[in-house]
Amino acid sequence: MSQDSHPDGRRGTPRHLVPIGISVSLILPSKQSLFVTLRDISKTGACVVRQGKLEVEEDDSVIFEARNYDSGAAISIASSVRWVRKTGFNTYVGLSFISTTLTPKALLKLFS
Repeated sequence: MSQDSHPDGRRGTPRHLVPIGISVSLILPSKQSLFVTLRDISKTGACVVRQGKLEVEEDDSVIFEARNYDSGAAISIASSVRWVRKTGFNTYVGLSFISTTLTPKALLKLFS
């Protein structure tokens, strides 16, 4: 899979790759909370990956939650599912943050 997993390969803001293995949570429309792996992030959205199925569809509203357990820092961002791609055993999901004032640098700092 290419670095940019956006279906059209175009995006409005640059995404920043994160270190491999960073887990975040998604709170689904069903209120179920699931761990997913963060693939990349920008000030307007993120791409997450789940091994196996992920019960979301385009335009679903979800909550993106990230936490740094060492520092205790945490964020929760209301998000909209923009696209879902199932490949092999993984499900890739493109998220658009509904409203956030965090910069990519601040978001990435959470994971360092």
